[in-house]
Amino acid sequence: MSKERFYVGIDVGCSEVWVVAGKSKARKFSHNDQGVKQLYRWAKEKSGELLLHFCMEATGVYSQSVAVRLLGRGRCEVSIVNPAQIAAFAKAQMRRSKTDQIDAQVIWDYAQSQQPHPWQPERQAIQHLAALVTQADALQKTLRSWQNRCHAHQYHSDLPRTVQQTTAKVEQMLRRQLEKVQQEIHRLCQADEELKRDVGLLCTIPGVAELTATRLLAYGKSALTERSPKELTAHAGLAPRHRQSGTSLNGKSRLCKQGDARLRFLLYMPTIVAVTFNPIIRYHYLRHLANHKPKMVAIMACMKKLLLMAQAILISQKPFNPNLKPLT
Repeated sequence: MSKERFYVGIDVGCSEVWVVAGKSKARKFSHNDQGVKQLYRWAKEKSGELLLHFCMEATGVYSQSVAVRLLGRGRCEVSIVNPAQIAAFAKAQMRRSKTDQIDAQVIWDYAQSQQPHPWQPERQAIQHLAALVTQADALQKTLRSWQNRCHAHQYHSDLPRTVQQTTAKVEQMLRRQLEKVQQEIHRLCQADEELKRDVGLLCTIPGVAELTATRLLAYGKSALTERSPKELTAHAGLAPRHRQSGTSLNGKSRLCKQGDARLRFLLYMPTIVAVTFNPIIRYHYLRHLANHKPKMVAIMACMKKLLLMAQAILISQKPFNPNLKPLT
């Protein structure tokens, strides 16, 4: 047991949470205000004078709901851990069964041995931006699907008129809602001074426009400024994956892709533009080609360079300067 912190492992579900604290058996609480309140009191009684540190897997809105409620209760810390880390830790422990109680025990064991960093919620403006951007991207994806349906309907020789009418109305409705959300994103970025400043700084990078800047801030969040370049690269899944061992294994290095796929998808098109109009990105692209690297490898390296360029600009709070060599 840590001399400074009392660790509590929590397996979060949509309606209930299983909790392990110390050597006690797993206990179940309801996933609501009353249940989290009882959980906190129970853990507080067991911790004595030690600082409470709750640890749970990242399960989207479910884990954040519990984490925010716990942080609002009083003096405590909360960690939200990548589920892949917990799964690997359970495998290393040779766990053969998987239940909610066992998962809570594994999370407690992980917290005890690894002592994960505390988590803090993003400020409200970033949370709102992330919700709006996620909604806009979901609407865009749905709209594209209905546009494809509308295109396919043109090749039906005897399509019922009702199908044509409903398809057109749904597509029109999706366009209106998407435009509404995009306008709200712009309004939010203009109303919040910090967002307005950061979006303006990112838009000074050749290849980055407002749409890319807002989504970079929404998906990258605090990782853009609080993580090291290596950690941010891994967070976006742009770190290389090497496969070399002794004399029997000498595979090609590939992109890891164990990270936020939204960031990789977001960076691709701005990088294609930056290869032509951004002198720093173009230099790195041509250098990779001169070293006989495939074009896609060069583009992926430039995606990483563009991401780190955005990080450097946000940290330094200085606009893009092509003459500044140590930009990234």
